[in-house]
Amino acid sequence: MFITFEGIDGSGKTTQSRLLSEYLSEMYGINNVVLTREPGGTLFNESVRDLLFQAQGLDNLSELLFFIAMRREHFVKVIKPSLMEKKIVICDRFIDSTVAYQGYGQGIDCGLINQLNDLVVDVYPDITFIIDVDINKSFSRSCKNGYEFADLEFYYRVMDGFYNIVKKNPYRYHIITDKNNTYNIDSINFIHLKIIEVLQMV
Repeated sequence: MFITFEGIDGSGKTTQSRLLSEYLSEMYGINNVVLTREPGGTLFNESVRDLLFQAQGLDNLSELLFFIAMRREHFVKVIKPSLMEKKIVICDRFIDSTVAYQGYGQGIDCGLINQLNDLVVDVYPDITFIIDVDINKSFSRSCKNGYEFADLEFYYRVMDGFYNIVKKNPYRYHIITDKNNTYNIDSINFIHLKIIEVLQMV
């Protein structure tokens, strides 16, 4: 099974990815669950990730092509081999983030992005969870964590992108909403339990 998590920076998707990995590892064994992320997932990609996040004034198309190249490396070295071994793969961000961020957020043609994604991967997620939280609070958290690369309006465009992606293919996606938009331990547990409920119905 291939599970991905999506959402804007500061949404808590990384926390939810980790919690689900721990939950499934207890059920199926730690060696049968792979937790990974994009951009990153390999030693080479992690080093490039650090460089990209430190880069100043990088052209949007150049950034996109870096992400696509890193995705190919990640897919052939980590994701596909793990799936071939019948492992559960949980990925913090995947193809939908590129469409939402580079497409809807930065204005690059989504058709081009989809073509590039299709070029570098040939297996797609079985389930994608989109963590939907208050954008203003999420933006505030991401700034505190050092992710100050975009303004608030950018994140509104990105979240609209995620909503539009879901409309085009509703069967794979599950939008999980923080009922109180508090992002405290109760809301984290609430979202985690909602994710487990969805998986139990699959």
